[in-house]
Amino acid sequence: MNRHAAARREPGDWPVGTDPFFQPRRAAFWVLAALIVNGLFYTAHMFWTGFRVVPVTAVLGILVWAIYTLAFLLVFRALDLLEQHPPAAFALAFAWGGLGAVYFAAPANIAIQSLCAKLVSPDFGAAWGPAVAGPITEEFLKLAGVVLVVLVARNQFQTCLSVLIVGAMTGLGFQVVENLWYTVNASMHFPLENQVYPVLLNLLTRGLLSGLWSHAAYTTISSFGVAWFLLHPQRPMAARIACALLCFALAWAMHFIWNSPWLEDLFDGGYGQMALLLAVKGIPAMAAAWLFWREAARENGSYLHAQAAYFVPERDLIRDDEWLRLGAPLLRYRVRRQIGWRFGLRARRLKTQLQREQLRLVRKAMTYGRGAQTLRHEVAIRRLRAELDPLLAAQP
Repeated sequence: MNRHAAARREPGDWPVGTDPFFQPRRAAFWVLAALIVNGLFYTAHMFWTGFRVVPVTAVLGILVWAIYTLAFLLVFRALDLLEQHPPAAFALAFAWGGLGAVYFAAPANIAIQSLCAKLVSPDFGAAWGPAVAGPITEEFLKLAGVVLVVLVARNQFQTCLSVLIVGAMTGLGFQVVENLWYTVNASMHFPLENQVYPVLLNLLTRGLLSGLWSHAAYTTISSFGVAWFLLHPQRPMAARIACALLCFALAWAMHFIWNSPWLEDLFDGGYGQMALLLAVKGIPAMAAAWLFWREAARENGSYLHAQAAYFVPERDLIRDDEWLRLGAPLLRYRVRRQIGWRFGLRARRLKTQLQREQLRLVRKAMTYGRGAQTLRHEVAIRRLRAELDPLLAAQP
């Protein structure tokens, strides 16, 4: 595909204007806000005992899991995924996962596990209760938050990737708050009089060994079904519903396998064996999430190519090689890294800023059209290019 082919859409095909995420006239906004606030009080009350009993663990746990969250955000930032929406979208998604979903999931999980113990046996409830309860409540609740965020600002979501990144942030919020709760709870029952070891142990097991294939991955998978349902209105309703249900079922199955005692008898209790067990259970979920991310990135690339070709045809703003990489986060990152190796950190920083200004120019032009509202980005692109080109022309 070239610029001319991508630019064949008519002006009327492009939406104009974008809904903000502050929507006091929409019921979805108030439902989302009310449940997040309610979850905030519930979560604070849930952690209060931990703060009184093991204050060092609680404070250190908050710090550690905040840094953990920041690491994920830096990865999203490096791939320019945070350019999909304003910060309010990610704040709402994270808050729903960590507060709204947790508020409903915690008591529901206890109730379902109690039913398993009563209806089958206490041993079954202890072994299989988490596998039965967790996927049913947690995957449904996290995805409900994604749907609510979409309903708050419907025309913010023009690509699958824009839905998936919100899903990932929702799962990350749930994952971080759950990990913090497990950290504090483990410290209260830790056999040693030490409030630091539980933090380090949970960071190793729940953060490093299982963080990549945990809730963020599951919600990414189920969110793809919502995105496909939303963005393919021309398809039969039965096909769209089937896709959404299949993606949810896949996320549910991945979560069920993760929580189940399957394969545990094949590994002893050592840390090395535990790490291997987590990898065996988790890598399929990570691989599935990566496939969905790749498909969403490919579709997002085509979408951005078409926008840029129509709204920003000037070669001095987006050159042909930059246009080809516009919708490929990994390719853009690879170019920045190569420039940094050859021409230094300043050249890499300028290239990073240039790429982000180009993305912002395209997205703002798509939303509001070219004019005074995009002039700032056009000026910034030309200024950055004037600084960068002499550096790239010089031999390192």
